[in-house]
Parts: sequence; C-alpha cells; structure tokens
Amino acid sequence: MILARIKVIIDKQFIYEGELSEQTRIIDDLGADSFDIPVMVNALEDEFEVTISDEEPFKIRTIGDLIEIIQDN
Repeated sequence: MILARIKVIIDKQFIYEGELSEQTRIIDDLGADSFDIPVMVNALEDEFEVTISDEEPFKIRTIGDLIEIIQDN
C-alpha cells in the first residue's frame, strides 16, 4: 500500500500528532518547510523508483497529492 510506505518516510522526517491520511497537509499538519520538501521528494523517488519532475513538488499540498504523483509516475 502506497500510504503505508509514505508513512515510513514521513515518520523518519517529521514529528507530528494524529493519524496520517490522504487529507494530511504537508505544510500545515506536518510542519514541512522549503528544506523538507526536496528531502521528502528524494526519499519518495528512491522508495518508489520514480522520477518526480521539478515542477511537481510545488503542487504537493497533502499526502493524497503525493500518492497521485507516485501513481502517475
């Protein structure tokens, strides 16, 4: 399951309260900043063996967005 694999990456990078879901907001709920996003994207590329374009991280707002990007690649 994609969400479970993303959760492993998120758990290594962020400290957050509550459950991770497709509605979890990367910036507001996880506290990600401009330095966290590229690190997270690199980890996702490695885990899922995909290439995420330079434009796609700007579209990421929620975990659901991450899942969609991974599925599309």
